[in-house]
Amino acid sequence: MADDIEKVRRAEARRGRRPVDAEAIDERRRMLSALLTILDEGNIDKLIATMREFGLSPESPEWTETLRIWREERERS
Repeated sequence: MADDIEKVRRAEARRGRRPVDAEAIDERRRMLSALLTILDEGNIDKLIATMREFGLSPESPEWTETLRIWREERERS
């Protein structure tokens, strides 16, 4: 009886959780760190090269959003 309760408790504790992809999280952190550094430097050529290095294409929404943010930051400076 106690074993059955423990099994149900464990199953309920795991319900709805997805496995963590640590590699993907590290890659995203590395990409964001690189992009933030470039945003601080203000070099659009380096920004575009880095976005391509991380697999973004000019047609992707991420590309457009990153350039929009970069331009807004340049206008504020």
